Amino acid sequence: MVDAGQLPNAQVMISRRGKLVVDFRLGYLDVEDRSTLPKDAVFRLYSMTKPITSVAVMMLVEEKRLSLDDAVSRYLPEFADVRVYASGGLDDMVTVPAARPVTVRDLMTHSSGLTYQFMGDRPVQRYYRRHGAMRDTAVGLLPGDAVPAVDLDELVARLGKAPLLHQPGARFSYGYSTTMLGALVARASGMSLDAFLRNRILDPLDMRDTGFVVPDAQLPRFVTLYRSSGAGEVPIERADVSEYRDAARLRDGGGALAGTARDYLHFAEMIANGGSWHGRRLLSRETVALMVQPLLPTGGTGLEDTQFGLGFAIGDARSEAIGGLPAGAVSWSGSGNTYFVADTRRGIAALVMTNILMAGERTDALRKALNQAVVRLRD
Repeated sequence: MVDAGQLPNAQVMISRRGKLVVDFRLGYLDVEDRSTLPKDAVFRLYSMTKPITSVAVMMLVEEKRLSLDDAVSRYLPEFADVRVYASGGLDDMVTVPAARPVTVRDLMTHSSGLTYQFMGDRPVQRYYRRHGAMRDTAVGLLPGDAVPAVDLDELVARLGKAPLLHQPGARFSYGYSTTMLGALVARASGMSLDAFLRNRILDPLDMRDTGFVVPDAQLPRFVTLYRSSGAGEVPIERADVSEYRDAARLRDGGGALAGTARDYLHFAEMIANGGSWHGRRLLSRETVALMVQPLLPTGGTGLEDTQFGLGFAIGDARSEAIGGLPAGAVSWSGSGNTYFVADTRRGIAALVMTNILMAGERTDALRKALNQAVVRLRD
């Protein structure tokens, strides 16, 4: 795929019970200048931020600083009076009161009714765009959209006023749920989200190259972001003009971290090992077991048709049979085509990294290859 110009690069790492068994990379940091992809290349993780934020929430649950069944409005009062879309268009929208409060569990399972502005063109998504109920990002903004929120508190306030896509708990709907979890972590802990993640997760896992901002020292190894098109790979964000250089950018626990493959493998190994990494316990085995229990279907198609738990997609025999997530393993991905798998039964952690948007069938090919490698390795 790299040789054919279908991918700018790829890095793959797989470990079993803490021992690295697959480690290779190929392609270019930047296709145009033909700079070789370094071993410590920094990738945009996008939604692979979500499992990290979900672990942060469960740390607070273990410490009894919050409960999964707490109303979100206990920590985010902006969500005290949410309403739900019922009918009509953007200009004649009819809403009704939420039948019950949105809970922390709803956010963890993406069943809160929050969505993303780019997850369709229904009245609720149009509302997000008109009222700026979104964050600024290279993914999903259109000409004519309102100015996005500039910080996490502003985004919480705007989403608290937005209509929910459906009643809380009704079904899986992908969106800003984990972003709100990041805000909840900040308010429940009394720390900024980036400080909490750094102190409680990133530093203990030696994820030294992972963060919301890419510092100047990392820019020479920060990959160019591409978009797939009929003309091939089109560069849309290079390191020197990246939003990740802005120290004031919104700390989105749902999609704003960047990091290396090595760093994220450490996180995946921690999950695969039941909450500990190199003798450092971040979560109890019981908490990890709770997180990886299937709770509801995602309702996706193809390889994305999986069950979902507390922050992770969960594989079963059906998904494995079509080349999807292996049975008993958990995973998530990022829109730049990063993808990881953690098998908690066999201690296998695996990931593939690249940074290209809208890759279509190539996305399935990458995920199938990694899923099949995990299946072969466990047998």
